Amino acid sequence: MKKRDWIILASVLLLALLAFTASKLLAPASPSATVTVFVGGTQYRQVRADEYQTITIDQGGGRRNVVVIDENGVRMGFSTCKNQICVHHAVIDPNNSDKLLLDNWIVCLPNGVTVEVTPAGEEP
Repeated sequence: MKKRDWIILASVLLLALLAFTASKLLAPASPSATVTVFVGGTQYRQVRADEYQTITIDQGGGRRNVVVIDENGVRMGFSTCKNQICVHHAVIDPNNSDKLLLDNWIVCLPNGVTVEVTPAGEEP
């Protein structure tokens, strides 16, 4: 290949790289998954999964749950229930919640608290 061919090849590759970078920077933000917390079957709070926070549910009478939404995913950080199944539930990755078959819920039956992670673009 001649020098001119190398210059043309490098120019085409540079343009392709610039176009790819521009498309990523200018693309609209993708929607985020939704985390919905229910207490006794009633919606308690609904937030986007990319809004990292800790949600404390204090129902009185010693019943308390803490839902944690962070860079690792969604999990039940604490519960006053005896069996602790909800606390030991695996962390739900909101970016993969659409691939989970019936495992996008964390349920604390003794305290009546459920957490649903709904994939981006779906109605909770």
